Amino acid sequence: MSRSTRIILIVIATLVLLSIGGALYYKYIYKGGSDNADPEHTLPAIKIILTNGCGFEGLAKEFADYLADKNVDIVMMTNTRKPIYNKTLIINRKGSPEDLQRLQRMTGIERFTEARNENALAEFEIIIGKDYEEYTKK
Repeated sequence: MSRSTRIILIVIATLVLLSIGGALYYKYIYKGGSDNADPEHTLPAIKIILTNGCGFEGLAKEFADYLADKNVDIVMMTNTRKPIYNKTLIINRKGSPEDLQRLQRMTGIERFTEARNENALAEFEIIIGKDYEEYTKK
């Protein structure tokens, strides 16, 4: 192999390595790895009312702790008049279908109903049922 061929191969290898290094720098350092970041936290927080529907004392606070790392804003915690809820559910008060899907993904709660009220304090209400451990243990 001639000397000029070796020099050309070295230059090409150097350019390839610099390109790979530049791409890795851009993706993981310059952009801060944002391609792998959770896009949920770039969206506005979903406002919810958290309601204890099964009567277990302190359950709303415990569930609020579970939601602490989720992109939700708890505007009020309350209890139902009668502790009759066996199943946890989301009530859509004035939220969009897209936000309902986001809330379902974040909490794992699939059961929902619509009870539209444009004067509601929050877009959604989560009524915590006796099955709450299915969601808080995840």
